[in-house]
This record gives sequence, structure tokens and C-alpha cells, in this order.
Amino acid sequence: MRMANVIGHKQPKRILQNALAEGRVAHAYLFHGPEGVGKTTLAMAFANTLLCREGTGDACSGCSICRRFDKGRFPDFFLIEPQGNNIKIEQVRELQKTAAFKPYEASAKVYLISRAETMTRDAANCLLKILEDPPRDTIFLLTTVNPYNLLPTIVSRCQPVALGRVSQQEIEQLLRDCHRGDPDTATLLATLCNGLPGKAWAMAEPDKGLGTREIVFQLYEKVKKANISELIKQAEEFEKNKDIMPEVLEQLLLWYRDQLIWKETSDKGLIINVDKIEELKTDSEFRDKSYLIKSIRNILEAKMQINRNVNFRLIIEVLMLRLAGCA
Repeated sequence: MRMANVIGHKQPKRILQNALAEGRVAHAYLFHGPEGVGKTTLAMAFANTLLCREGTGDACSGCSICRRFDKGRFPDFFLIEPQGNNIKIEQVRELQKTAAFKPYEASAKVYLISRAETMTRDAANCLLKILEDPPRDTIFLLTTVNPYNLLPTIVSRCQPVALGRVSQQEIEQLLRDCHRGDPDTATLLATLCNGLPGKAWAMAEPDKGLGTREIVFQLYEKVKKANISELIKQAEEFEKNKDIMPEVLEQLLLWYRDQLIWKETSDKGLIINVDKIEELKTDSEFRDKSYLIKSIRNILEAKMQINRNVNFRLIIEVLMLRLAGCA
């Protein structure tokens, strides 16, 4: 896996490649950015580059090390991921044991800790001790959505690598190159994913993002009819399938956002749901600006309350009734 093949993130890649070229690779890096932006993808590519002996500033993709790395079989690379909801202290203790040994084949061992914010407090404190006195020839790569969810002392011992959103054009080209749907679908997904290639990739899967989007528009039709009994039934269905709710709220938010933007500008170039432009024109005509702004605020409030583990069913029911103008 080559860094050159990772779309976007020109500045982070330049920083990493300069560190390689100047021989000043840090013992720990923290890749942070939104979910789906490509943190693990770039960290994996950097790990491959660190281990490869043939490439210059990037992995060569052809040597024995690179081939085994791509297959997940290289002995000096270790991937630590959450077991269930957390990375547990037993996993970090096992890391501590293996880190004490010399690299088997490469010049260094590389540990990639994905979703580092899920470490239990004991696991985080154990990792901190390792970072305070890191073993020789060992490099740690951590990824997180939010560095503030990690111990400040862990963050301070890592070189930060901040990843921003990727351009729509680059994501669209990636989807087309990898045959993830037809050209029109690639354009739509690249628009909907809001600069997150991982999200676009997942949405291209059958019955994933676009399937959820259809659920959102079915919900919106029920909201327009203000049928309270139907909305309560829909809340019950969502309670049975909570995992899709973050995406449902995100897509719903984008739809109300598009109505507001269209009502204020009538500029198609600013619209995200470009394939629904006719419905958008019709709906925005009978929605006043204050309702749209209030609806956007209500959706954002529901998202925050769900993240705080407030009563899920109640949050969804109240949101639907508010959107329908019944509360």
C-alpha cells in the first residue's frame, strides 16, 4: 500500500515523507480527523513505507515485505483494534511483551492502534508507560476521531497528523476507478459523503448508504403528512435498528439544509442532493425559512442527545413530532 495511492491529504503525506527523507521519524504519530476521512488508510500506507526496504519515500509495492504486508502477513507489523467496544488492557500488555523483542525482519516494528479513543483507562495508562519509555526500533501509529478523547499525556507524546476532508472530485474519481457504481452514482455519492471517502465507499455497498437515504425520504413523506400514528410507528422501527440512526439523521439534515439553501439562493451548484432537485424545488416553496432553520436545529439537538445516551425512543419521537409541526 503506497502513500501515493491514498487520495487527498497532500500536506500530511508531505510531512510524513519529509520525516522519512530527513531521517527524523518520530516514535509515535497520532492520525486524527473525522470518521471515514482516511486515517487508517494513510496510517497503513505509512506503516508499509516504514517497513519497506526498497522504496524511497514511499513503499515500492513489489518487494517481499510489501506483498506480505498487503496480505496482512508481515511479522513486524501489528494492528490493534477494539475487541467489542474497547481496546482492553490485555491487548496493550500483549503489545508491551512483543515490543520488547527486536524486529524479526524489518529495521523496526510498527504498531497501528486503530480507534485509540476506545482504550479503557487502564489500557490507556499502560500505553502511556510504553510511550514514556519507548522500546528501540519501535514506532506507534494511533488513529482517533477526536484527540480530546485521549489522555492529554498520550497526545503530547505523539506527533500529530491532522487529516481534513477530501475534494469531491478526488472521491468521485476513486469510485469510478474502482467501479463502485455507475458514473452518476459515483457523482452522487461523492457529493453526499461530505469529503469523507470512507463514507462514500461504504455507501456504495448494496443496501447501505443509498438504501438508508431512501428510508430518509420515506420518513420525510410521513413528516409532510403529519400522521402522528405513522411517525410513532416509525420511531419504534428505528429503535429496533439503532445502528442506522446516525446516517438517517445526517441525511435528513442534508435534505433540510438543501431546502434552506435553495430557498435562499436557487443555486443548483450549492445543492448536495442533486438528483432530487425537482422535489427540492417543490418542497422549498411551501416551507418558510424559520421552519427550516428550526428543523435543522432540532435535528442537530437530536444528534447530540443520542451521543449523550439520552432516551433514544423519546428523542426520535419528539424530533419527528417537531418536524411535522405537532410539537
